[in-house]
Amino acid sequence: MIRFHTKSGVALTLLGAGALLLGACGTESDDAAGALEGSEGSGSAMSYNGPGSVWDVELDDGDFTITMRENLAAEVALTITGDYVRHDSGFLVFTVGDSLGTDGPSAGDQAWAIEVPGYALLLKPMAAGSDQLIPMVSAGSCPDADFQANWVIVKKASDAAADDADRDFFGTFAYTAATGTASLPSRRALANDFQDGGAENLTGGDCAEGIMSVEDAVMYLTSNGGAIVHTGVSTPADSSFIFALTQKAIADTASLDGEYAGVLFDESSADGEKIAPVALECSAGICSGTLVTDVVTGATSPETVTVTLSGTADVLGNGLVTGTIASGADSGNLACMADNDVLGGGRKMISCVGQSPGDNANMFNVLFVSNDAD
Repeated sequence: MIRFHTKSGVALTLLGAGALLLGACGTESDDAAGALEGSEGSGSAMSYNGPGSVWDVELDDGDFTITMRENLAAEVALTITGDYVRHDSGFLVFTVGDSLGTDGPSAGDQAWAIEVPGYALLLKPMAAGSDQLIPMVSAGSCPDADFQANWVIVKKASDAAADDADRDFFGTFAYTAATGTASLPSRRALANDFQDGGAENLTGGDCAEGIMSVEDAVMYLTSNGGAIVHTGVSTPADSSFIFALTQKAIADTASLDGEYAGVLFDESSADGEKIAPVALECSAGICSGTLVTDVVTGATSPETVTVTLSGTADVLGNGLVTGTIASGADSGNLACMADNDVLGGGRKMISCVGQSPGDNANMFNVLFVSNDAD
């Protein structure tokens, strides 16, 4: 059995649209339902969590159950059941069978996600107008040892500009288990040669089942070196999601060569069209990305982006590398955190934040996972 546990205040805004995490999936082919038949799930037990209100997802060898609560103390308000499939394209697809509760999705509605089993899940809610990536990390247990990680912003405050040298978008994260405290040793901008704004300490707290509340923030911590920090919880417009992955040297960008499936976010795109599935191929620090038109088959469109990892790996921190993101003649600065051997299983994961090529004041994210372990 696999269990996903997420807390997404962003997802709650989808309830009024009649489809929550699972809405009509525009990137699915008409034959998607047929493709679900005969595909295998996984019998391994895993759980994940992320920022916001309370969601629980259980996956059990091809079947899933999703439950939603307003907060940790509330009763379950919505239950969704259905099927899930991990496709060779690298995408995980959920298909709704039934739902019980207010404003639930309809039978046949679908959503897709990118997963590193046991480590992270990146979910795209498919309701109309949904423009927020939902990152999740392994949940259920608090760290019992100190750890260091890298982080990137995957949701920024509404007034934060990606071309502002005084706003931080990536850096390093540290957790001290004995005191239950966390810090951001470096907080870097995307502008002005990736300027470092200095360290910031976060108030300590008590961790329970991987979740720790500190002042106006909630931290989702893992026993394997990942974390998500939801800041500004009481003021949604000023809140941000910091997505952290364990800090590990990658030596050089060639170690990231491979084929990937991923999720792209471009703040410059039209409302409701900011998130898209992508396929990428990396070679010697250059990753060519193509928009995916069908997450089941992996079919792609002619629209492309190019991620160039031109910075020297590990200089700003082990596992960090900088570069550019380009679409046609337009480009922007980019910073990525990478793990070239996630949990020792041979799978690679890269998570980047950058300036939108269309408007450098806007944010750009791309998070991608290698399709197969080496």
